[in-house]
Amino acid sequence: MSQPSYGTTACRVLAIPEILELVFSFLDQRKDVAKTALVCRNWSEVALDNLWRDVDNIHRLFGLLAPIQPDEFSREDGFERPLEPVDWARFSRYARRVRALSSSNIEELLHGRVVFDEVARTRPTLNILPRLSKLSWVTEKSESMQLSLMFMHENIRHFTVALVPSDTYSLSIYLQEIALRMPALTHLDMRFRFPVRDIQEDLCKLFDSLPHLQTVVLPKFTLSAPVIERLSRCPKLRVIQFEFIPSQGAGDVSDVHNWFPVLKEGAFPELLDISVSVHLPHMIRFLSTEFFPANLTCLYVHVLYIVPPYQVQEYLEATAQSCQQLKQLYIDFVGDPSPLLFRTVLPSDDRIGWNTIRPILKLSKLIDFQIHWDSPFAISQGDLEDLAASLTRLEILDLNTEPLPTPEPPSLTLSALIPFARHCPKLRQLGLYINASDVDLDAASRELYATLPPVRFRSLEKLLMGLSRIVSEPRIALFLSEILPLGCTVSAGVSWPEGFNAMEAQTAEDGAVLVDMWTQAGHWYKRWTAVDNLMSLLIPVRMQERARRDELEREVEDLRVRCRLMEDRARVGVPQDGGCILL
Repeated sequence: MSQPSYGTTACRVLAIPEILELVFSFLDQRKDVAKTALVCRNWSEVALDNLWRDVDNIHRLFGLLAPIQPDEFSREDGFERPLEPVDWARFSRYARRVRALSSSNIEELLHGRVVFDEVARTRPTLNILPRLSKLSWVTEKSESMQLSLMFMHENIRHFTVALVPSDTYSLSIYLQEIALRMPALTHLDMRFRFPVRDIQEDLCKLFDSLPHLQTVVLPKFTLSAPVIERLSRCPKLRVIQFEFIPSQGAGDVSDVHNWFPVLKEGAFPELLDISVSVHLPHMIRFLSTEFFPANLTCLYVHVLYIVPPYQVQEYLEATAQSCQQLKQLYIDFVGDPSPLLFRTVLPSDDRIGWNTIRPILKLSKLIDFQIHWDSPFAISQGDLEDLAASLTRLEILDLNTEPLPTPEPPSLTLSALIPFARHCPKLRQLGLYINASDVDLDAASRELYATLPPVRFRSLEKLLMGLSRIVSEPRIALFLSEILPLGCTVSAGVSWPEGFNAMEAQTAEDGAVLVDMWTQAGHWYKRWTAVDNLMSLLIPVRMQERARRDELEREVEDLRVRCRLMEDRARVGVPQDGGCILL
């Protein structure tokens, strides 16, 4: 390899490893970065570090030792020849560069255990990837899960694993291995589909053995009372959460039915973010316990079953009292485990109103509030004015954009956007459930220009319409182009895990109406998509119109000033000398 010349400024800049690495990050990893490794010795080191930092193909990694091919009889993959010390010497040059190893389809990449057995038998050192800090091992078989032990060591900080039970290998032993081999873990993501009670005792022991733990991610229904109590003892724990993704698993909902964790003094000393799936009355009790963590900044509650609005209000009151530092608050009902029950007539007592959610105004630091419920809210335009004027720091707001649609259209219209455009300059994402008709569009447009400068969103990036109704996309798009900034997208549809299949009708008559409502919802989605497509054309045109209007206003103001000066001169008797007027 040739030595680089540093005669030009470009060469000197590209001789800086950090800048070179940044440049390489924009290249195709397997093709382009591999070529840059052949340019010169200085580039080679940086390129190889970039190429091997994150490895997601175990076949490619072990292929550095020797060619791998399947056995013609057993069909198991194996090395073409026995491994020699020179193979490990070559492997070590690349192994020290690996920082993250991810394996999600190991059964497809390597068949059988022959390769792993040969590596384990011949490796010259215990840690074959000595600088590995992130290990992700997601597999469908217990035998494959056990292979992850080969890569565990004390330098690993992030560990993701899918736990697979087996009659021949105890998960209790595997959890003990995690604690023994990776005592410095800070992030632990565990995925499984069986009830947490099957491993609860061993899981709690694992948490006790990891004093540096900062983040824990578990399946949906696995944060039981004993698990919460044990996590409360972790001195550095900051985040507890679960995921809805299928690969995360779900556990058994019965493990969180009787959810009454008891906290002791000093519980959760550093906890900032917690997500739980519980009954809302149980969460109210938890918030009211003596040693509830007061420094929470993010709280997510997945509600197991729908409760009356007064209990939602009690929950928000308890949250406002116990979590004064809260910045992000989420209340989510997605029809799991209880179904979304469609009803054509909704009693007023069953609908959440402004008084229900008013307690959030006591959370002075709140910047992100999202609530998803089964029925539309009973909120007026005046209520939104109060909310927007009180929470001016909001950056994300989603007020139940995807309730079960009813034959009666929502009372809110596109005018509901105006209070947030007027009062919330930092708002980046807004979701409302409205009836986007063209009945009051003219009045809404006049309201935008009633003050100077006209009312517009300054920072909005995404407008969520969910299951909002829409009639005429051209007129709606014209109005939105007046109030939305350039680059803002308009989206609609549902995000329920099971989509439309999550719904059940209460009666046969409701079922017939439900079919019709879903047909209409499909039309609404297409119209909102058409509106979003029009935004990229209309908003630039609106910006050009505003620029021309601003220029005309400046010219008119200039003429007004000149005329006023000439009138003043004539009033005091100054003769017209034909000279210019300097402003």
